[in-house]
Amino acid sequence: MYIRIVFFFYLIFFSHSLFAEAAQVEAQAEVQVDVQINVSSGTEISVTLFKVEAPKAVLLWIPTEYGIRGRETATALALNKKGIEVWLADLHSSYFVPKGRRSYNEIKAADISDLIIEASNNKKREVTLFASGRAAPLALKATRKLQLKKETRSIVKSAIFFHPNFYAGSAEAGKNIEYVPITYASNLAIYIVQPALSGKRYQLNTLEKHLKSGGSDVIKQILPNTGDGFNVRQPDNKTEIKFYKKTPSIISNAIKLLKLYDKTRVASTLTDADENTKVSSLNTGLQSYKGNITNLYLDFIDLNNKRHTLKNHKGEVLLINFWATWCPPCVKELPSLNRLQEKINNKNFSILAVNIGEETNTVKKFLSKMDIKFPVLSDPLAKSVEPWKLIAFPSSFVIDKYGTIRYGLFGGLEWDNKEVQQIIQKLLKEK
Repeated sequence: MYIRIVFFFYLIFFSHSLFAEAAQVEAQAEVQVDVQINVSSGTEISVTLFKVEAPKAVLLWIPTEYGIRGRETATALALNKKGIEVWLADLHSSYFVPKGRRSYNEIKAADISDLIIEASNNKKREVTLFASGRAAPLALKATRKLQLKKETRSIVKSAIFFHPNFYAGSAEAGKNIEYVPITYASNLAIYIVQPALSGKRYQLNTLEKHLKSGGSDVIKQILPNTGDGFNVRQPDNKTEIKFYKKTPSIISNAIKLLKLYDKTRVASTLTDADENTKVSSLNTGLQSYKGNITNLYLDFIDLNNKRHTLKNHKGEVLLINFWATWCPPCVKELPSLNRLQEKINNKNFSILAVNIGEETNTVKKFLSKMDIKFPVLSDPLAKSVEPWKLIAFPSSFVIDKYGTIRYGLFGGLEWDNKEVQQIIQKLLKEK
């Protein structure tokens, strides 16, 4: 009798769960609709629309240059429950462009302007833009086109950017950062979410200054122990999981805060040439140095409590590598730096790896299982960033025996390759 009663209640519970799950799927199907939007270029842009009756806000979501990764749907549905209607645009599939750093360079801003007008229900409601990475300049260019016309000026007044990238041209080690001109010519209320485990964190104040010069109001939020893309990729730590779950709340709160800056916004002046400036890419391989660093700042303690300055290494060929434990390319290249140190077995050649922005104990713990054969210096306050003009990690510089920078590189490298060895050996032979 007892078994029958338990089984009966199990059936009730199981049936209830099935009905609840079915109801949830049905409800999701009602709010999530795939639509095709015709734009002026003749392209049909695929959009997943997360509908809301009488929405509190409308959000046009432009994914990163790496496209939709699959986790966006959960965030959009959570925003939907908060009364926010989301338009998630799949630009890569619509334009048949490969995912990557340059993927948005050829997409016309006018098409995104058309998409914004469609989301506005033909100018009847305001739209907030949401973009990440290199999608942010595209969003601003589209907004500016609307601001130039009085009848569409009030459609977009605000934007939310996660770790935006506004760098222009091909970034070169040791050169001042150039920003795409739309950075200075935008006039919006902008909320920037910048993860702390990112090179862009150190440029955030400069970016804010440039955006404000065009008339924009800027609110910043830095997320500790979190890396770029935390909201769309698989998390690296518990903090990233926490902020991924909080993403809908971060966005909805940002929308509320941006309402405080509600006003008529007029676009700043900008030439056609400036408007069409491409976003940056990183040069690959060790490059001849063409930068303008004036202060070769180096004065740090290594993990064995030994002080290192340029005077300590006078007369040596130096490879100075700036890195962080949270940076995958940095970690990946450490073994090849080890091998390079072994292959260039010369007392006048030294590798110095400068860790940026992390506590010494964190670095020690990370490296405890690795046999690093060169000094690792600690720069917890990131004092190196400004004098060395660091915008990305890893960043590396090769300095000759006379203290002159000869080569530089943003990004990772297999450092023990023949080309690098030949360069080092040539510098060692110079008189």
